[in-house]
Amino acid sequence: MQDHYDRLALSPGATLAEIKAAYHAKLREFPAHTHPQEFKAIRTAYETLRKAPQGEADFFAAVPIQATLDPARLSQLQQRASEAVEVTLADLIRLTF
Repeated sequence: MQDHYDRLALSPGATLAEIKAAYHAKLREFPAHTHPQEFKAIRTAYETLRKAPQGEADFFAAVPIQATLDPARLSQLQQRASEAVEVTLADLIRLTF
């Protein structure tokens, strides 16, 4: 991995924006039509660093949620749910057919 940072002339703690800027700077320095091998190496280094995990700033990381439920509110919700579900046999037959 250090070789990829060296190829783009970056420090290991570089951000994605710095990686992208260094990549474009190297592409201007080594165009594909005149330096095909160097271009491939720069492209490989950029793809590897771009897809590498960035450590601390993982927006979609799972974070455990600590929640407490109010027992009185929970009881009210259970009562309302059971009232909404309560159906007589005649209603069930009417709704079925």
